[in-house]
Amino acid sequence: MRRLLHLLVPAALVAVVSGRAVGQETSANLFTWSGVVASGGTVGIRHFNGPIDVREGTGNKVEFSAERRSRRSTELSFEVQNDANGVTLCGVWRGRSACERERGGWSDDWDGGPPSSRVTVTLPKGVKLRASTGNGDVRVDRASNDVDISSGNGDVRITLTAGRVSANTGNGEVEISGATGPVHANTGNGRVYVTTSTGPVEANTGNGEIDVTMKALSSTSDMQFNTGNGSITVALPGAFNGEVDANTGNGEFRSDFEIRVIGRLNPHHVRGTIGTGGGQLIRMSTGSGRLELRKAN
Repeated sequence: MRRLLHLLVPAALVAVVSGRAVGQETSANLFTWSGVVASGGTVGIRHFNGPIDVREGTGNKVEFSAERRSRRSTELSFEVQNDANGVTLCGVWRGRSACERERGGWSDDWDGGPPSSRVTVTLPKGVKLRASTGNGDVRVDRASNDVDISSGNGDVRITLTAGRVSANTGNGEVEISGATGPVHANTGNGRVYVTTSTGPVEANTGNGEIDVTMKALSSTSDMQFNTGNGSITVALPGAFNGEVDANTGNGEFRSDFEIRVIGRLNPHHVRGTIGTGGGQLIRMSTGSGRLELRKAN
């Protein structure tokens, strides 16, 4: 059964730890929450407006703080949804929860919108992270399980992860470095940069460069890399076997791999086989820009 606890300002903040309510408000502009989440559980963050900074700790407690950044922030609070899978921390503005917004519980009819606040989270080891903000940068420094990040407008930067990674922003750069599992990265406008020891990877941007490096592949799933405008560089394991379909409206295609071309030679569209073939298909597409297929070092 899910427990719903409202954290209202200026009342003291509340946390649930083994069924007991504890908490602290440290000042008029800063409030905190902490609680135990077991390894394998999930920590969720649903934020209206402002940046989110996450780093991995050493214990089994999630530690949450929010710093209000404007006078209008006095109407901003947070609630905690606690269930068997973990906890979700939800922004509340004028009685409406960001978690209800995600489920389509209300419409955007507020004057001026929710005010900005900076959220900082220390993540327990081994937990999954799902975090979103309507507007603001999101940064994750180390996570030893799956990570799912979303921003309506802002950069997303994720480093040193041990599970699957999904990163999405409506407008901003996406940078994922030191990953060890599959990655999905998407932005409406901005550069995408991904390095992972083990793919597959998919990357898309409406406008910007894509640069992806995979040292190994854990499956034979097809991969796609698309941009409306910009170059695409994909580095694959040197022993890769499969097919490539590369298309550019204005640019050239280069490859470190020997490719047996299928069909006619076309400077803007190449379809062919790498190695023994029969493996996964690599699709690369740009409206304008260079395409490069490299061997990962």
